[in-house]
Amino acid sequence: MPEALVRKRCFVQMTGYEPVGAEHQHRRFVREMARFQNAWNVQGKVSPPKLSADGSAANWTIETWGPNWRVITDFHYFRWDDFVAADMAMSDWWRFAFGIAALFEFILTGTVIRYFITAWRYGGFFLYPLVFIFGMAWLAISATRYAVIHLGLPHHMLLAPILWLAIFVALRWTFGRIVYIGYALDDWYFARDLVHRARPQVDARLDHLAHELVRLARETDADEIIVDGHSLGAPLSLVVVDRALQLDPQLGRGGKPLHLVSSGSSLLKVALHPAAGWLREAVRRVANAPAVYWVEYQALVDVINVYKVDPVVALGLPPAGKPIVKIIRIRLMVEEHTYRRFHLNFLRIHRQAVMGNERRYFYDYYMMCCGPIPLADRVEHPDRAVAAFAADGALIDGASAAAAAPAAREAGP
Repeated sequence: MPEALVRKRCFVQMTGYEPVGAEHQHRRFVREMARFQNAWNVQGKVSPPKLSADGSAANWTIETWGPNWRVITDFHYFRWDDFVAADMAMSDWWRFAFGIAALFEFILTGTVIRYFITAWRYGGFFLYPLVFIFGMAWLAISATRYAVIHLGLPHHMLLAPILWLAIFVALRWTFGRIVYIGYALDDWYFARDLVHRARPQVDARLDHLAHELVRLARETDADEIIVDGHSLGAPLSLVVVDRALQLDPQLGRGGKPLHLVSSGSSLLKVALHPAAGWLREAVRRVANAPAVYWVEYQALVDVINVYKVDPVVALGLPPAGKPIVKIIRIRLMVEEHTYRRFHLNFLRIHRQAVMGNERRYFYDYYMMCCGPIPLADRVEHPDRAVAAFAADGALIDGASAAAAAPAAREAGP
């Protein structure tokens, strides 16, 4: 495997649309790292989290090692979960009004048609909240009609609307919670505001995080810098990288390679909207930036991402050879009994890209974050990246890894 191993890494994470604060994210990181250590037979430890003075970022240090290697990772969690928490604190009166209005805007602007043309499965994901909302409304109407016609509901002109609303609310807080209706409406409402840059506070946060990325890149002595964006964090991380490049055109040069990783990406969710021209321009600039190495991981069973789609080409931009699109199989990352337990939970499937693997596989979030092999080598030689580790977690020489690669491919995608 690679002659130049990573001994120190600077890793920046932007997660998706979920109200996960720094302490929660840190606990999740430690919990999932245990799976990684067990799968690869390696050791590791994580320092307590430290919050920045303004609360916009948190960081902790990770140390991982095997019999003949050791890596120190400076992990930086770029936060925007406070905006998500504020959305989720809204009352349902506002949530349903804003969320349904956002959904209809995506329909009326033709964005949904673009979803179906680009990746029909994502179009289906868009429709699911509308289907469930109208389904709950229809069930409430049907139950109300039954009460009026068959049960002789008194004063039905007055009581029928009240009964309908009561049934709808009951469905929302029972069935609706199971299918994440409230979460979906908040998510689409936020996406709509992101398209129109309607929240100055979000724009200001992205500017601040771009300055923070420039500072980290200048001060770190890491062998490589990785910015990882998952779900809706993928387009946000891309914006941060673009703005950082505008602040410092030398970013990613001078021996400190800058890598951008997208997984479960929701870039096309927002960038296909006609009003998102500013975001498409950011995509174009990043895709054509020589100093940025950009890879995107896509999975068939994850309905919240697109599959086998070059996002740059899908946006009507000239092909740039970036991102490098890699297809992963989530089923091969975990044990079969684990997969059977969560394979019908689309949010849990979606999150696997930033969780610990139970099996050795070429895509491994923790190996990408904490392992000794440079990202570019992992992308370009996925089989050898798996075969490079012996059963005891030791790195083996390049010739042995190349010989073992066919066996790794058998267990791979």
